[in-house]
Amino acid sequence: VLLLSVLDLPFSISPVVTGLMLTLLYGRNGWFGPLLQQAGINVVFAFTGMALATMFVTLPFVVRELIPILETIDLSQVGWGLLYGTILTNARAMGEFGAVSVISGNILGKTQTLTLFVESAYKEYNTEAAFAAAVLLSSLALFTLFIKDKVEAAAAAETRK
Repeated sequence: VLLLSVLDLPFSISPVVTGLMLTLLYGRNGWFGPLLQQAGINVVFAFTGMALATMFVTLPFVVRELIPILETIDLSQVGWGLLYGTILTNARAMGEFGAVSVISGNILGKTQTLTLFVESAYKEYNTEAAFAAAVLLSSLALFTLFIKDKVEAAAAAETRK
């Protein structure tokens, strides 16, 4: 029960708080920041921090898909559960804003994601660019739903066999 509670932690913590937590842990004055900087590893305002933040907020999707399969010991379904969890993780990662916004610093051309671009373009009154990026994100979301539907249908067909 404790492990499941820890795995569900990203669902109950605001992504902005997650970004702040990572900044406080891995920042210049954080617990691990000075040690990592000596090793030449940048976490804050770098891709590494963005990856950590995204993994933290999306981990429950894969785990929640695999736990029921592993409990039934139906190893033939593990691949489908892992694929389905990965699709959900991808959908969540594409739209992640809060944690990535804080940890990345939203540096143009370096750590700016598409969701961060939508916000900054909108704030700069560049509504055409913001709208185009939002349409792209929406198209990716629809494509993800299409893939999810196909994976669910394939898994159901294999189960019926």
